[in-house]
This record gives sequence, C-alpha cells and structure tokens, in this order.
Amino acid sequence: METVYICRRCRKTYSVEEYLRSHFCAKCGTFLIRTTAHQTVTEKRISEVEERFENLVKKFFPYQSFRPFQLKAIKFAYQVIKDGKIGLLCSPCGTGKSISVLTAFFVAKEQNPSIGRLIALTRTKNQLEIYSRELKNIKDHCGASFAASIFKSKKEMCPHVSEDIKLRDIAYRDFLYYCKGMKEGLFGKTCEYYDKTYDGWKPSWQAYNLVGKIKKIGPLLPDETYEICRNAELCPYEVTKILTRHADVVIGNYNYVLVNAIRGSILGKAGIRMKAINCVFDEAHSLPYYASGVFSEELSSRSVRRAYKEVKNFKIDDLGFLEALYTVMVNFGKKVYRNYGLDVEHIINGVILIEALTEKLKIDHEKLGEVLQELADKGEQIRVKRSEMGKSPISYLSRCVEFLSNWVSLTGSSYVRYVKVEVDRDQKKCVRLGIRCLDPSLAAEIINELRSTILMSGTLWNMDYYMNVLGLDKSRCQSLELPNPFPSRNRLIVVDEAVTTKFEKRNEIQWKRIAAHLSQIIQKVGKRVAVYFPSYEVMRDISQLVKLEQPLLVEEKRTKIMDVLKFLEENGSCVVFGVARGKISEGVDMTVDGRSLLSAVIIVGLPFPKKTQLQAALYKYFKEKFGTKAMEYANDMPCLNALAQSAGRLLRGPEDRGVIVIMDRRAAGKFKRKLPEEWQKEMKAYLRIERIITRVEQFMADNH
Repeated sequence: METVYICRRCRKTYSVEEYLRSHFCAKCGTFLIRTTAHQTVTEKRISEVEERFENLVKKFFPYQSFRPFQLKAIKFAYQVIKDGKIGLLCSPCGTGKSISVLTAFFVAKEQNPSIGRLIALTRTKNQLEIYSRELKNIKDHCGASFAASIFKSKKEMCPHVSEDIKLRDIAYRDFLYYCKGMKEGLFGKTCEYYDKTYDGWKPSWQAYNLVGKIKKIGPLLPDETYEICRNAELCPYEVTKILTRHADVVIGNYNYVLVNAIRGSILGKAGIRMKAINCVFDEAHSLPYYASGVFSEELSSRSVRRAYKEVKNFKIDDLGFLEALYTVMVNFGKKVYRNYGLDVEHIINGVILIEALTEKLKIDHEKLGEVLQELADKGEQIRVKRSEMGKSPISYLSRCVEFLSNWVSLTGSSYVRYVKVEVDRDQKKCVRLGIRCLDPSLAAEIINELRSTILMSGTLWNMDYYMNVLGLDKSRCQSLELPNPFPSRNRLIVVDEAVTTKFEKRNEIQWKRIAAHLSQIIQKVGKRVAVYFPSYEVMRDISQLVKLEQPLLVEEKRTKIMDVLKFLEENGSCVVFGVARGKISEGVDMTVDGRSLLSAVIIVGLPFPKKTQLQAALYKYFKEKFGTKAMEYANDMPCLNALAQSAGRLLRGPEDRGVIVIMDRRAAGKFKRKLPEEWQKEMKAYLRIERIITRVEQFMADNH
C-alpha cells in the first residue's frame, strides 16, 4: 500500500515527496499525519497524535490561544531542536516568534533533558526584553524550574557607569579597556564590585548565594538583576556570567556566538561546549551584514588629530607616528575627494598606505611593527594618567595603533581597504580609512558547530541566499516560510510607475515629479506616514521640493529613535522621512499598546546598494564564490531586505490597516518576481497618480 500523508483538519492528502518538502498542510498549517492510500485512519487516532503534541505545547505556552500559524512555527522549531538541524524560519510580524521558539525548546527539553541549552541572540534591547518577559510568562504559567542568564552589554551592567558621569559617554571599546584596567588595578585602585564577586579565581560565597537566589526567583529582567547585584555590592555582569554555568536559557546579542573572544569569555568560561548549544538568531535577515561587520572597522582623521593632541598634552613621544599617519591620510583623502567627491569609498591596496607611512617615518615594515607595539603600551599609560586626573579613561593613541595593526594583519581576498571623505558633525571634511570584510561566513561558520540553530525573521525571502553567504551546512538545513497572518484586506500595496530613482534617470524633473506625487499621497492618507528613501542624498534633494501641511521630522545620522516615537505619539497627522537601512527603518517598533502608529509607509525608489568601488568589490568576490548568483546576492538581496524592513514598520498587529506605496516603476517589472507570492498577488501598479490617489482614498474610507 502506498504511503501518503493527511491533514487532520481539512483532510487534504499529500504524497511522500510533498511531505518531504514540508511537514505541514499548505492550506491550514496543520501538522501532517502518516497513513496509507488504501487504509482508513479514524479521526480519533489522528486526533490523538495531534492532541498529544498540542497538550505538551500548552503545558509551556502561556497564552490561551495560538496566533495564526503559530502552532506551525512551534512545531517547526521543535523539530529543528529535536533533530539537531539548522532551521530557517520566515515568520511575519504577528506570529509570535519569540514565545514560539522558547516553547519549542521547553517541549524538546521535556522529552530529552540532555538536549542542551538554548541561547537566544538578539540585535536590540527591545528584542532582548521581549525574550525576558516571555520567560517570565512561561514560569508564571507552568511553574517550570529553569534558570535564565540574560545579558545586557558590560557597560550597561556596570555600576560605575551610573556612579561616574565621565564613563557614560565613552566608546564601548574604551570602556572595555577601563574595565580590564580596573580589575588589574592599573588606575591606582581595583573594582570593589569585581573584587567582592570573586575570591581569587573562584566566585565568592556572596556571589554563590546571590546566584542561588536568582535561580530560585528568576528569570529576572537585566535591570532587576542589576539592582539585586548592586545592592549586594557585586558586579551584575560577572554574576550573570557565573549564572550562565547553571542556565538553561542564555539571552544576549549576536557577538556571544559570532565573536571568538566574547564566545570564549562567556560560554567557554561557563564550560558550555558548542555541540551542546541550541541557538536562535532573531531578526536573522540582518545576520549577513552583521557577520561581515565583525571583522570590519574604520579610523577617522579626527581620531588621529585627537590622538596627536593627547600625546602632546601628556608629553609622550609618539616617534612621529601620528603626524605621519595624519599627513598620509589627508594626502589620500585629497585624491579621493578630487576624483570621487564625498561619501564614496575608494578601494586601495593596503600595502600602498603602509609604504607611504614607512617612507614618511623613514623606517622599514619590521620597524613599523615595533613602533606599533611600543605605542600600544604608551596608549595604556594615557588611560591610567587620565583616570588619575579624574578624566574618562580613553586613549585615541590606542585606537589608532589597534586599527593600523589590523590593517596590516587582516589579509586575503576576503578583505578590502578603502579611503573616503565625509563631512563630520562640525561640517568639516574628514578622511576615513576602512577595512571591510566581504565574507559573512568567516564569522558565521561557527553556526555549523552548534547542536541546532534557528535563524528567524519576518523577511527571510530567499533561503538559499542565507545558506550560501553564511556558509551553512546545507545537508542540515530545513526551512519554513509562513504566510502573512493578517487578512489581505488590511493592507493596500501600490506601485507608482511614473517615477524611479534609478541612477541613470536621476534629474531635477524626476525629483520634482516624485515630490509632487509624494505630497498628494501623504495629503490623501491624512494620518501618520513614514517615508523611506534609498539614501540621505536622495532624501535631502527631494525633501527640499516636497510641500507638506503636516509636521515633518527628517532623520539625521544623530537622530534618536525615542525622539521619532515621541514625535509620532504627539502628532496624529504627521510625516517622518527616513533612509532605508537606517536606524528608523529596521527593528523599530512604532506602536502604542500593540497598535501601529502608522497608516502608511511610502518607499521612494528601490533601495539598491549604492554603486561604489566597495560594492563592485563585493560583487567580484561573490562572483568568484557563487558564480551566476553574484548579482542577486550582492545587489538584489540587500535591496529586498531594506524594502521588506521598511514596509514592515506598518502592520504590527491583527487590527492594523495601512497603505504601502513603492514609488519606482522597477518594482512592477522583473523585480516583482523576487517578491513573495502574496506581494505579487496583492500589488497593483498605476502610471497615473490620480489612480493611486483614488485607491488610497477608497482604502482609507473603508478604514472608517
């Protein structure tokens, strides 16, 4: 008899081949049951299989009912953890991803107590707190006994930062040096919080007692752990590290797995082996860019100037290094500005800059290495002296030396070096040297060593892209893409075919047309609208032409997210201008009491990466590694991600309704095939702005 699979709810049958592609019913999301084509399977037996799993889920799931497709997400995550796979989960906003993976882990652990720990990694504080609250909900719901170790950054968990105003604004890198120096007594005293947390190399009895208390009353939010530890005069960060050894769940940021030094410091010291980790990367659409950034950095001429003043003030002999470095940077910057203008990365051979520097210093490459080592020690002396004077323990000299050391040591085709000129906060030209890692897999390949991993986001629109660029073991990969949980009537997706931001078509006539259409659409929406542009330059040019009656907030590089949210809350009808891939287009929850503040999102142009030498270098690298997929991976996928994230600010709950307008004719052409099927079905394109205005007017009228 032929084996088939059947859906308990809608009775739809599937072949073995269809089942292998997905274990769930495509129609209603129900888990499929194995049977045979010529065998009658009673509803009772099928129901028993389903109910057994659902009852186990409900033991840990802290809510009365499941959201649309949420049980399907839980089953997928459970299967990935249970079988030790790598799962890619595309689950749109509104499906409750965080509680789904937590529930799946506890179900798997209930069945197999030796399954290991769960490490949930987030990009933002908001996401971290969501996981913290959901763990509390699970504990309150079922009284499960588990320990959770929840990390904020070391700086945010340090009592000295709240006690000493000088530490609040220093860079995180400088804080880490300060923390290390305090533990070692470099500043004339040691850290009393750290000293009380440890007795030699072992945790003190006070720390052991406090860890036991947190395990008993937890899980605690990071701020709650901070208060308890500070009241006990113990280091909150170190207590959280000690707790990690006993934790069933660890929550932190991506660096806890991707960065070797941090991975060793947190997980290694807790005795946690990679093969015992079940990991979740939340908002994983950003993982390729984030992983590349682990080995990327920049140094500005402004930092070199500050370092030069620093060594003069402290009467330290820098052996002429900083003056030579500044001169070389300025010379390179002048050439780049003359040939390419502002904000354009010009790729250079790293050896050329080093040769220019050694020639200026009249030394060879070997001697330069000795100079850098000597100056690194002097940079630490500056930190100590500043601290003794009651100043913030920073050192720009150390920053310059560390960057140049990486410039020399990071080699191979996976890295490129560049020079660019930009305008700084004081509206002065500033030269930047940069190191860019082109290969996300250099940091992400550690994923293959973990027991299981779930990469999840609402916009993992091309699973092969993530598998390939992150270097995932495809033999272990499974994927699930869930449909939009909200009714299609809740959103209107339209394309303005009369305009484009395509580079070759950019001119004043195009900008005026976009500005005129933008003004009309915003006026017709009449409520809160977010508009996203492909770059700051395009936003600046068009914003000067737009005529609006509503209050307008324009994103700048120093704009704070809290200011944007306050602006939206205070104005029932207003407009926010931002940049795709900017700080207010990704990971920002523009909601109040679970309801979206926005009634429309307008995406001006397709946000393809800027055509620069850096982008060309990425394409070349991907061409060698992925062949015909290079353009898709280097150009199309970043655009899709930016588009999806910008649009994703609109609908955040089942009762939200709104309009998505893409102002670029290319969105209705070949590019449309790259979008999800539901977008392709819902999207309507119009050449005349009057048609768009009519559709928007009809939709907004239905909203009432």
